Amino acid sequence: MRDEDRMDFIRRYENRLRETGYSPETLGWGKNGRQEVRFSVLADFALRDTSSSVLDVGCGFADLYEFLAGHGWRGRYTGIDIVPGLLEVARQRHPCIDVREADITDQTVLLDQYDFVISSGIFNAALPSGMNEVNVENALRRMVQLSRRATCVDFLSTYVDFQKPGAHHTDPCWAFALAMRITRRVILRDDYMPYEFSMFLFTDDSISDRRVFQSFERQIANATVVQ
Repeated sequence: MRDEDRMDFIRRYENRLRETGYSPETLGWGKNGRQEVRFSVLADFALRDTSSSVLDVGCGFADLYEFLAGHGWRGRYTGIDIVPGLLEVARQRHPCIDVREADITDQTVLLDQYDFVISSGIFNAALPSGMNEVNVENALRRMVQLSRRATCVDFLSTYVDFQKPGAHHTDPCWAFALAMRITRRVILRDDYMPYEFSMFLFTDDSISDRRVFQSFERQIANATVVQ
């Protein structure tokens, strides 16, 4: 992310934090942020393996950690964000978790690999530079590099009745085409909220002799064993 965009982002969220404190409004979601709906979609695969590791990009108050733990997940969690004030609240609320100030697009920042890289809401603000699409691509490529299994992200859609000033809406067709340049195995979900969508970019896109994604074949095999 460019310096001008980073500083604008930080100022925006620090100002909201001073005005509304710990609340969905600080994160730009409004009073009825429906955060649990978004988390239920984005964390679906992580919750299927309660010992999996998760990197939460743009973690804010680390509410995703609270959601995961509340649903029986007991894996390794790390949260990163570029807004110091949000991270301070996260540390106060969850003193034992690992949260760090870091920009996912900064290649000099050293981060471990995680089973799942999850991010909610980080692409929804219009950047002063106008380079939202460049930022999305840089972030997604880095997230996939850091994920062993899948990268799970959400967006505001262009299929809306109204676009709020200062917000950035992403064309699902553009996002899907970008994802397919990064990995061949992608899910796009547009079935849970009318004006938002999510994408899941799977790291392993290898194909079996039957011309089926190998990771999907393993998923079928494991389900058969369980039954």
